[in-house]
Amino acid sequence: MEARKQELRALLEAYYRSCGWKVEHAADGTVRASGIGGVTWIGLPVVRADVESADFQERLLALSEERMPGGGERCPLELLPDEDCADDIRTLLDRLRLRERGHVEIYSLAA
Repeated sequence: MEARKQELRALLEAYYRSCGWKVEHAADGTVRASGIGGVTWIGLPVVRADVESADFQERLLALSEERMPGGGERCPLELLPDEDCADDIRTLLDRLRLRERGHVEIYSLAA
């Protein structure tokens, strides 16, 4: 599982770097990218063990509320789930109404 999570993290990092953004690995397992206009993007690789974790829902809610430096707008949160849990992630985001807010997205492996 950890190897797969590392692969997903590397995909997120490569994507952000291809946009020309500065990328950091945060202690919480996310990939943070500083984009145009000071926007801080949060990328989260997700595997089945994450979805099954008792605190995953709370973690998503907390990440979705993170603000850009200086107390600005919410940081865009982008999830890259493993294929075997992508449907579960969509269901969870819909149940939490996070996609309705417009700053939480799901990437597919094909992207």
